[in-house]
Amino acid sequence: MRATIVIPSYWGRPEGATLDLADAVYDHPTPVDSGGTLARALESVAVLDDDRFNVVVLAAATSPDIAREAEEKVSKIVSGFRSEYPVTCVSHSFESRIKGRLEETRRDDARPVDPDIVSLRGYSNIRNMCLIVTELARSEVAVLFDDDQVYEDPRYLDKVFEDMGGETARALAGYYLRPEGGYLLPPPADWWMSEWPMVEAMNESFRMIDEEPRLKPTPFVFGGNMCVHRDVFRRIPFDPNVRRGEDIDFLTNCKFFGIDFMLDNQLSILHLPPEGHPPAWQHFRENVYRFVYAREKLRLQEPGPGMREVAVEELDPYPGRCMRDDLEELVFRTSVLMGLHYLEQGDNTGFQQSMQNIHIARFDAKPTLDPYRWYLDYQVRWEEFMGFLAEDEVLSGELLAGM
Repeated sequence: MRATIVIPSYWGRPEGATLDLADAVYDHPTPVDSGGTLARALESVAVLDDDRFNVVVLAAATSPDIAREAEEKVSKIVSGFRSEYPVTCVSHSFESRIKGRLEETRRDDARPVDPDIVSLRGYSNIRNMCLIVTELARSEVAVLFDDDQVYEDPRYLDKVFEDMGGETARALAGYYLRPEGGYLLPPPADWWMSEWPMVEAMNESFRMIDEEPRLKPTPFVFGGNMCVHRDVFRRIPFDPNVRRGEDIDFLTNCKFFGIDFMLDNQLSILHLPPEGHPPAWQHFRENVYRFVYAREKLRLQEPGPGMREVAVEELDPYPGRCMRDDLEELVFRTSVLMGLHYLEQGDNTGFQQSMQNIHIARFDAKPTLDPYRWYLDYQVRWEEFMGFLAEDEVLSGELLAGM
C-alpha cells in the first residue's frame, strides 16, 4: 500500500492589497510577497518513519492574475525538499493540462468526460484535486494535509496503513491538536459571536476523541487530517457547490453511499494556523451558505438503489446543531450582534454586510437547484472521469516525472 500526501497551499494578493470580492475566499491565504507556512509543513513530513509515500503540493491562487506568481513561488519552495522525499508542485498550469488532455481524448459516446470537472478554485474543487493527483500518482490512499499543520508523530502513516489494511476503514478521520495543547476550541472571544452555537457543538463532538474504541464512526472530519482509500475516492467526490465545510459535506456524501468515516483517536497532527482571516461578516457569510445548502441536501434525499438515507441526528452534535430548522434565527441573532459591533467600530460597510447576511440566509442561500439530485448526477460524471484517469498513463507519467 502506498499513500500520496496532498497539501493544498492557498495564495492571495500581496500584503495590504485592497479586498477584491471577486477573489476566492479562503480562511488565511498566504500573501504572494511573503514566505508563508508551507516550508514548515514540508519539513515536518520528514519525521515520518514509513517511506511508502510521495507528496504533491497544490498551489491555489485566489485570483487568476496572481496564479503564475503563486505557482513559481510554491515550486521554488518545493524544490528544496526533493532530496528528502518524492515531491512535486501542481498548480493552475497542470489544471489546464488535465483539461487539455481530456479534450485530446474526447470520446465519441454520448457522455464524454467533462473537462469542467477539474478546477483549483474553491475548497471543494481543491479537495477533489487532492483525489485526482492521488489517482495519477497511482497511490491507494489519499492523505490530506494542510500547509498550516505539522506532523509530530513518526508513526502517523504506519497507523493509517494499519487502519486501512482491513475492511473496517476506507475513510479515516484524525484530529487537530492546538498550539496550546489539547483539541478543544476556546469559547468565542468576541461577544458578538455568543449566539452562534458552532464552537460549543464542535467541542461536544470532539469529546468522543478520548472515548474507546480507538476506531469509531464520527460525525465530523477535518479536511487537513483525513485519509481516503482508492475504493472511496474513485466513486465519491467533494461537492463543488459547497463553499466551505467541504470536509464534513464529503463525510455526508460518503454516508449516502453507505460509507462511514472512522475516527482514529491516535491519529493527530499539530494545527498552527497563521493570524489573519477575511472580515468577520464575510467569513460568517460562507458558513451561512454552507449550512443552508447542507440542510437542503439532507431534506431533499430520495430513496434509491444502493443509497442510504442520512438523518440529521447522525451528524449531531456537530455539524447537526447548525442544520436544524432554527438556522435562520441563529443567523439573525448573530448578524444583529455583529452589526452592532461594526457600528461601535464606526464601520458602516461591516454593518451593512452583516445585515445582508440575514437576507442571504432567508432568501439567497437556499440553492435554486436540488442539491441532492445535482450531487448524484455529478457523482456519475466523477466516476467516469476517475475511470479515465485510472487508465491514462500520459497524465500519470507527467505527474510522476516531476517528483
